[in-house]
Amino acid sequence: MPFFSFVLKRKINKEMLSNFDTDKQKIFSNLSTNTKYFCKNTKLWKVLNKKNNSKLLTEITFEKRIKNQQVSGKILFCLPPSLGLGDIIEYALAVEAIKKANIFLEIGIAFVGRYDEVFKKYFTIRNIYSEIINADAYSSFDTIFHTTLEIPAFKNQKFTRSDIEKNLIEYFKVKKLRVHKNDKITKIKKITIFPISNSSMRIMPIVLLEEIIEFFSKSYLVEIILDTNSLLSNYFEKNLTNSKARKVYPKNLDALLSLIESVDFGVFMDSGPLHVAKILNKKGVLIENSVSSKILLNDFYSIKSFKNTYQSQFCKAPCGLTNIFNYDNIYGCFDSLQVNKLDFSKIENLNSLQRGSAMKYNEKFIDNPVGCLKNINSLMFIRFLESILKL
Repeated sequence: MPFFSFVLKRKINKEMLSNFDTDKQKIFSNLSTNTKYFCKNTKLWKVLNKKNNSKLLTEITFEKRIKNQQVSGKILFCLPPSLGLGDIIEYALAVEAIKKANIFLEIGIAFVGRYDEVFKKYFTIRNIYSEIINADAYSSFDTIFHTTLEIPAFKNQKFTRSDIEKNLIEYFKVKKLRVHKNDKITKIKKITIFPISNSSMRIMPIVLLEEIIEFFSKSYLVEIILDTNSLLSNYFEKNLTNSKARKVYPKNLDALLSLIESVDFGVFMDSGPLHVAKILNKKGVLIENSVSSKILLNDFYSIKSFKNTYQSQFCKAPCGLTNIFNYDNIYGCFDSLQVNKLDFSKIENLNSLQRGSAMKYNEKFIDNPVGCLKNINSLMFIRFLESILKL
């Protein structure tokens, strides 16, 4: 994860940014010359460090993150790059609570990526910086707080899920915020299913999805939310055979947020839409697998949890793992690789667990889900869901 600063001599042309999404192309191609910027975007770091792009730059520096001896005055929270929607919601909940406690003169959040709209719609924090922050804005803060540097529990977040909100509010000794409003929808006519996650080990088993559709499409309009920009979602969809549910493809983040706002009742995996739905007090059910529902729901009560009781010689659900990992050149989880969690915790270089391409293995785990998903009893879940819908 690079944290770097740079000054442009010339503007970045869009051809250099062909591998970036449209939003990032717009941001990076419109940066001013002779202005110092700070950034954590790994792809931009690689582009700017190419030899043939050196003429663009006055300077580029890999910045050293410095741990704070004290935190006071105006504080800038610097998030790690490439966060998902769910993690953004958790950070936002914590920083909102810190803001309400009035312990800082001013609060800002940097490197939120494409999620600045989330802060505008659902939170009151206004100093938001998406991909870059210029030196004047950066130096206006007294405290620069790199979350993964300051809070040890965040160090291995890519593999072992910690409670982001809880860790942050405990660090700053503030109370978490909860506002429990009743959702206006009283009669449930539609069930919206969010089967996709960024990790193959948190995607709904196709067999379970098709049995849910088959049973509930007799009494409800059932829709499933897919993502044409996701290779995992596209592969998942190819294997669906039940055509009794309507497929919906939100074209961007705004469309996804609007869709979640219109949900009557949701069925969620551990993914971004779950976290948006819970702060909107949407009714629904979470299918627990590798990450505990106590962490994911954390005193949001409108969504009920279907508990996972899977256990093997190598793991016990929920194990806390968020992604499959590369162990001896094979991708999998504790159970599929037959690796004990204790042995995993002793690995010093966790970056080694990301080597190679995981895509073909992701497909494997969609076809043949990890144990805690494969062993979900479809009939028991349908009965559970039926009982919740009757409440």
